[in-house]
Amino acid sequence: MFKEIIKINKKEMEKVYSTYIKKISKINTGRISIKILDDILIKYNNSFVNLKKISNITVINYNTIKINLFDFSLSNIVKNTIIKSNLNLSVFITNNDIIVTLPQINEKRRKEFIKIIRYKSENSRIIIRAIRRESNLKIKNLFIKKKITLDEKKYAENKIQNLTDKFITQINSKLIKKEKELLLI
Repeated sequence: MFKEIIKINKKEMEKVYSTYIKKISKINTGRISIKILDDILIKYNNSFVNLKKISNITVINYNTIKINLFDFSLSNIVKNTIIKSNLNLSVFITNNDIIVTLPQINEKRRKEFIKIIRYKSENSRIIIRAIRRESNLKIKNLFIKKKITLDEKKYAENKIQNLTDKFITQINSKLIKKEKELLLI
């Protein structure tokens, strides 16, 4: 019974952490990544498809991506979709490619990004702690109803605390790494 609570706790914390990683990976550090285009959906054959499924995307240099569409007739649609995505990217069409560039960020914008990253990190830590609190409450209720022993209760609480510490440490290390990336620009 308590092992199931620990298992669910771990899955929920992993989900929070992966969501956190996805959110901060999209924050512009001055180096472009094809991940920035992960959520771009293009209307193609009366449905929406991910840009990666209809093109080859490659990084040319630290601030430029080249998109080679399988069907170049979609180039204007892709260009407009990227522009409307509010990712602060410059997009232009050349020959048979779409070139996406990431503008250089200034000191003010860099500080804003650091604030955003810190905010997202703190939010994720709060959610992790809330998951811990809920799991510990479930464990306590099992103990009160005499469905688990005191040793099992302590074991479960210890496991849950270890998971909490692990994910908070991972969030903190990602925060530090991302801040360093921003400061090195």
